[in-house]
Amino acid sequence: MGASIRKSKMVSFRLAPADYLRFREICTARGVDSMSDLARIAMESFATSEARPDSISSEIRDLRSQVRSLTLELDRISQLVEARKSA
Repeated sequence: MGASIRKSKMVSFRLAPADYLRFREICTARGVDSMSDLARIAMESFATSEARPDSISSEIRDLRSQVRSLTLELDRISQLVEARKSA
């Protein structure tokens, strides 16, 4: 994140110890300098159209639909395999 930009406002929140450790690991894995930078990146991402709740809901609906389709296809394949075993 831009270290040269003067930041004068502060936002504070608490995390469970397990969440804190998980987010520290994310910082390390993604090369993010600090938890503050990670929080800023996450908030910026959430503020964009890509991460809006209505967009997320739409993505969840799409994923559910795909899972349903895959389940039906697996059932169909399973029935074919069973039919071949019986024949």
